[in-house]
Amino acid sequence: MSRLSFVAPRLTRAAPKIVAPSRAELERVRHRRRDDDQPWRQWYKTARWQRLRLTILARDLYTCQLCWRIEGDTSRLVCDHIEPHGGEPDRFWNGPFQTLCKGCHDGQKQRIDRAGKKAAFYPDWLRPSNVPLTIVCGAPASGKSRYVAEHAGRDDLVIDLDVIASGLSGAPLHAWDRERWLHPALFKRNDLLGRLSGKPRWPAAWFIIAEASAERRRWWLAKLSAHAVVVIEAPIDRCLANAARDADRDQAAAASAIARWWCAYRCNQGETVVKHS
Repeated sequence: MSRLSFVAPRLTRAAPKIVAPSRAELERVRHRRRDDDQPWRQWYKTARWQRLRLTILARDLYTCQLCWRIEGDTSRLVCDHIEPHGGEPDRFWNGPFQTLCKGCHDGQKQRIDRAGKKAAFYPDWLRPSNVPLTIVCGAPASGKSRYVAEHAGRDDLVIDLDVIASGLSGAPLHAWDRERWLHPALFKRNDLLGRLSGKPRWPAAWFIIAEASAERRRWWLAKLSAHAVVVIEAPIDRCLANAARDADRDQAAAASAIARWWCAYRCNQGETVVKHS
C-alpha cells in the first residue's frame, strides 16, 4: 500500500497593501499643512529673514538669553520673537527679538506659547536653590540695587525684574511699559529662578524684589531655600530723594509706591535689616 505524502501549502501571506506612514512622513505632512494654513511661515525661508537672524545672533554674542550658554554652531541657535507676532508683518520683521538655543526655544518657550497663560508672580513650581541665594527687599528707590552692587561678586547672578524688562524692551530702567512687558519679563525672571535648582553655574545669586509683605518674604525664603533675606529700611524721604535723581522715573507713581510699601511692611524674625537714615 502506497504512502500518502503531504504537499506543502503554496499559499503565502500576502503583503499588506496599506503601509502605515513613518513618524518622519507624518511630521512632513504636518509641516506642509501648517505652512498652507499659515503662509507667513514662508517668511522664515527668505534671504531677508536669514540676514535679520544673523544680525540678532551677533548682537546677542551668540548667547542664549535664557540659559546664557554661548553656542558656536549658529544652526543650533534661534532668532526668537519675544512676543507672538500672529502673522502681522510689522511685528514679524521688527520684533523685538532674542537669541535662544534650540533646547530653550523648543522646550520652555514653546510650552509657554502653547499654554497661552500669564506668568506667575509667585510660581509654585520653583524648587530650592543649589546656588547660595540672597533675597534683597525694600521700597522702590530704597537702594536695593546699590546694596547688591556693593556685595555681589563679579560672576554672581543678579535677578532684577526691572533690569530684565529694560533689556527685553530697550526702554530705560524705570520707564518700561508694564502692560506690554511685565509678563515676558516675569517669564524670564521665573526661568532664572528655576535654573538655580539645577547644576550650579554661579558662585552666588541675588534676587531683588520689593516685597513688603512679611508673609510673602517667608514664602520666597522657604520656596527657594535662600541663604538670607536682606531688607533695606530706607525712610520715605530718603527713598523720595533717591527717586528724584532718576530722570526716567515717574515721580508721582514712585511716591505712591513708596508710601504703599511702608504701609504694608512688617519685619520677620531672622531677616537682616539694613537701616538707612
